Amino acid sequence: MPAAAFLPDLLKRFALPCLVGGAGGYVFHLLGMPAAWMSGSLVVATLLALGGARVMVPEPVATATFLLLGTVMGSAVTPQTLRLMMSWPISMAGLAVLVPAIVAAITVYLVRIERLDRQTAFFASIPGALSYVMAMTLSSRADARSVAVIQSFRLVLLVAALPGLLSLARIGGTQAPPAGVAGLGPWPELLLLLVVSSGFGLAMERLKVPGGATVGAMLASAVLHATGVVTALVPEPVMIVGFIVIGVLIAARFAGTSLAELRRLLRASVGAFIAGIAVTLVVAVAVAFIAGLPLGKVILAYAPGGIEAMAILAFVLDMDPAFVGAHHIVRFVGIALLLPLAARLVLGPDRGA
Repeated sequence: MPAAAFLPDLLKRFALPCLVGGAGGYVFHLLGMPAAWMSGSLVVATLLALGGARVMVPEPVATATFLLLGTVMGSAVTPQTLRLMMSWPISMAGLAVLVPAIVAAITVYLVRIERLDRQTAFFASIPGALSYVMAMTLSSRADARSVAVIQSFRLVLLVAALPGLLSLARIGGTQAPPAGVAGLGPWPELLLLLVVSSGFGLAMERLKVPGGATVGAMLASAVLHATGVVTALVPEPVMIVGFIVIGVLIAARFAGTSLAELRRLLRASVGAFIAGIAVTLVVAVAVAFIAGLPLGKVILAYAPGGIEAMAILAFVLDMDPAFVGAHHIVRFVGIALLLPLAARLVLGPDRGA
């Protein structure tokens, strides 16, 4: 694209949605909504995309945002967090029950109620790992567009609705950033934090680790803070910008989707969301009771969304982002390893191809 056309296109497709998303986040903030900046940006930018606007986030900006928010989330890790890791094996084992149960519930709903074909229903039911699921979908007879819309809309509902639902049920965290998050700390420490976290995040991304930029930056930041090497924290205004961009990034999935197509899949998406959340709540309650863990963070760890979005939600709701992120990584790896076998068992030897 010529330079003269690139800048106006960037302003229209990225800067404008971010400004509108920021306004939505500010309104949500004034209303006292949980995870206000991210969920407000998401809702407004999604409406913009569905209205026909071309919404996008340049890949370098997306990567930088994932690195930044990973660094922020790692700063919430404390020595107490490390001690609580002893309870993680029980909740990790719960994933072996959770994932098949979610897939079964959503698939049955989409086939029997929405009358989707079995291939489309199966791939639309997989919780998270959208890029990997779409790669397999495209090699089958499933309707790839329907799978993408149902999966994406379910993520929108999770990010927009789950914080409020947790708050109403009074099982959320403080609904405010942990103490000191807005503090700057010594500038040399802040520079060290950003350099080390970004470097590790980029290395994980290069190694194709799921959610590598976010996960790598979070791990590096967590080690630096848990060991006391660094006490510096990312300024709150910078965090807010990151939350706004994440909202726009999720909303960009709906760019190019016609209203007619959305209406066709809206009920199916909502039904899949309800079925998935119902199963999540049942398993989360059982695991929280057995392991003696707070119910809110188990729900976020089990929620059928992407690694980055759920870990960020855990941070802004003060619900142990390391715990939540670790469970979503394990789920992603499990899906990556077992989905081909599961597709063969459910759909037959040719996976519907």
